[in-house]
Amino acid sequence: GRGTPRARASTTTMNVARVAYRGLLRATRRLDQQLARHGTVDVFPENECARLRELLPGYKIALAPNSRAALRALVGDAFRAGARLDARAHAVDVGRRLDDAIAAYALLNRRLALLESMAADVSSDTLTSGVRVRVRSALLPEMSDPREGEFWYSYTVVVKNESVDEPVQVVSRRWEIRDEEGRVQDVLGVGLVGFQPVLERGAEFEYTSRVSLERLKGTMSGDFTVVGQRSGALWEAVVGAFALSPPRAPTANAAAADADAARE
Repeated sequence: GRGTPRARASTTTMNVARVAYRGLLRATRRLDQQLARHGTVDVFPENECARLRELLPGYKIALAPNSRAALRALVGDAFRAGARLDARAHAVDVGRRLDDAIAAYALLNRRLALLESMAADVSSDTLTSGVRVRVRSALLPEMSDPREGEFWYSYTVVVKNESVDEPVQVVSRRWEIRDEEGRVQDVLGVGLVGFQPVLERGAEFEYTSRVSLERLKGTMSGDFTVVGQRSGALWEAVVGAFALSPPRAPTANAAAADADAARE
């Protein structure tokens, strides 16, 4: 009634294959969302690109803008057939496709978790208890050396006492720097570039600094410790997360808009 051990194993293999296939389809939907959020299809580091080329040949073309269904179709072509084969008659082929599907799912799932945790915009603007912090980053290609795994970014910060009815002093800073592989650097320091600025209401302090990554992209966030000069109140002015990433290539729509503007 329960079938032979071989038949039961084949049934289990096919069930796992179908689960892996459905998981891959869900991953492609999440990937669509992250491509739109980050505004680029270049979201995989080179080592993952190489592995995806093995598992899903043609994946880069499928990621092209305006082809949202193409990656799902590619996954279907690569793995759906494996989920429908007779595991007893095609054991080697089913096993290979199942291994590839699981590997692709694991790679996509890990990358998606990182993409979902990373900032997509190279700027942020955050107001905390009357103190506003604005920041914007930019790649420094002249200082970067991809062969050495060294990518430099500048970031410009403006701290403003927007609405606190007393002078406030920025006494320390904390940064969390995360690269696209998920590695984290925590940086603590006194003041801002050697200063502990005191800001009257409406006053601001601006500075530019640099940071390096071992990978091309990353995310930076943090907070500045602020002290009210009369009240002695102490709080953390949040620095909203911002992306460390190269300039985005213009989309077809953006290029057309630029061309129209140039003709006017």
